[in-house]
Formats: sequence, C-alpha cells, structure tokens
Amino acid sequence: MTRNDIEAELAAETGVPSVPIHLRDAEAIRALAHPARQRVVNLLFADQQTHTSTELSELTGLTPSAMSYHLRALQKAGLVQRAEPTEGDSRTRPWRASGTTIFIHGSEAEGVWEAQDALTSIAVSELRARLQAIRSKEVADTTSYVGISEATLWLTDDEAAVYARALQRAELELLRTGWRNEAGPERRLSRAFFSLLPETEAPAPE
Repeated sequence: MTRNDIEAELAAETGVPSVPIHLRDAEAIRALAHPARQRVVNLLFADQQTHTSTELSELTGLTPSAMSYHLRALQKAGLVQRAEPTEGDSRTRPWRASGTTIFIHGSEAEGVWEAQDALTSIAVSELRARLQAIRSKEVADTTSYVGISEATLWLTDDEAAVYARALQRAELELLRTGWRNEAGPERRLSRAFFSLLPETEAPAPE
C-alpha cells in the first residue's frame, strides 16, 4: 500500500480530504517554530474541528490576547484560516486548520535551515519536558506508552518508505475500530514523536 493509498483511505474513514501543506519559506517555518503556536497547530490539525479563539485559549492555556496574536501569525503563514460561524453566530468566526498535514522542506534560501533547527529544538524540548513530567507523577498503566524508542536499521529508500508508512497504517487501523481523534472517557491526551533519518556516513557492515 503506497502513501497515497493510505492517505486516500484515511480521508475516506474521516471524511476529511487530504490537504498537505508544504512549508519552504523561512518566515513561515519560523511562524511555526514557537511553543505556543505548536500547541495550537497540533490541536487544530489533530482533530480537524473548528474552534473559536476563546476555546483555543482554554485548551492551550494561553491568554485570549496572546491567542489572537498567535492565530494571526499562523494565518499569515497559511497554516490556519477562518471558518464560517457556527449556529448562525456572526459575532464569532471560529478557526480551523488550513490542511491535514504539514511538510517542512529545507533549502538554501536564507534563514530556512535556522528556522528548521528552531522547530526541531522546540520538538525535542517538549519531549524532554513530557518525560520529566511523567517521572514526577503517578500515572497508571504507562506500559501502553513508549517514551523513547530508537532502532538502527539498514534500509533502502523503498524500505524506509515502507517503515514510515506503518505509522499511518496504525492510525487507519484505529479509525476502522470506530475511534475518532477527540476527547472521550478514559482517554488521555497523548503525543507521538517520530523521526526516521539516514546516517550521512553510515559505517560499513562487518
């Protein structure tokens, strides 16, 4: 099953067409490289629902004024957009994700690599913070979760693509059980962090 096949099946299961967003501009990548904006983007892209600025403030712990500032920056970067008001309330126009997935592209354009590095630093820092928080609290049944898992694999480019698609297939399998990415009884907000990168100078096999 190819990546496009999986995306098509995910779209069919969720009713949300696949709309990838490709960021190549340093300014747009920098707009995303902010912890607060990461929380907003993660929420909107994960549930693909509309949320008012007030709702987003409550869900992310940001003040209403800070939320308005960050939403405008994300809108300028093309990551979020205004949706039609719900229930005929023209006073409050909610926000929604501009797509379903985000791809960050590197280039030699000025500032792009620095923006990418900033984005990576935020992701790693948040992972460290979550690991530290887990250590300081009694969390029942953490055996279902993986803090950090690292594997060393010899892969062709095609094999690497197969490995990466496994994560998408896992979400597809969940959807087929009736799962939807939204809050519910006994559900914990959980975050997945996945990276698959080639070594630039892999050691020769013995």
